Amino acid sequence: MAVLDSVGTVIVFDLDDTLYKEVDYQTSGLKEVCRWIESVYGLCVTAALEKLRNTNEPDLLGGLCRVAGLPLTVKESLLWVYRLHQPSISLLPDIADFLSHLQSDFKVAILTDGRSISQRLKLKALGLGQLPAYISEEYGSDKSSPVRFELIMRDLPGSKYFYVGDNPQKDFIVPNGLGWTSVCLRDGGMNIHSQNIDSLAFSQRPKVWINNFNELKELLHGNI
Repeated sequence: MAVLDSVGTVIVFDLDDTLYKEVDYQTSGLKEVCRWIESVYGLCVTAALEKLRNTNEPDLLGGLCRVAGLPLTVKESLLWVYRLHQPSISLLPDIADFLSHLQSDFKVAILTDGRSISQRLKLKALGLGQLPAYISEEYGSDKSSPVRFELIMRDLPGSKYFYVGDNPQKDFIVPNGLGWTSVCLRDGGMNIHSQNIDSLAFSQRPKVWINNFNELKELLHGNI
């Protein structure tokens, strides 16, 4: 396989569980919720939160209202504290240097589903605020729609496109259909979404699996 023409190659990344671990964002947001509960209501619920998480409570914010003796209607306010907090998250260890070099050789963008403010706060915290970002809420379309993928092809013209994600349930259907190279970063055991592809259609499956970003580098330079 020949080395890619970097000038004509566009690398598009998912955000959550691809460039950082989404569980770290959840932890960051829940800590902020606990801080607000203590600040506003004078109640320390940190230990209660840990217990709720350890018992796999499906509704953590509702559970915090319950243990704090707050009306369940307060959950909506806590949810906005969570969504609008300044996240304490960081890029996965092998990604930071890789991305800095990648941007000097290739066109790079982010395509992610989520709320505009929350996703942009994440990008800022990760030091990626300068990258073009195509966030679902800003376009009224999720990854099942080709709208944002086609916009990237318009905004960042190239001869070859890669989409790097983590969730085969939804990440790769559209890029596969557009002839992009779909790349799935394997779960190291902390991902939110399952990567079991046994029941998935061929159109949902990535064309390439990688274990880390060193393997992505090898792929981009024609060694995989």
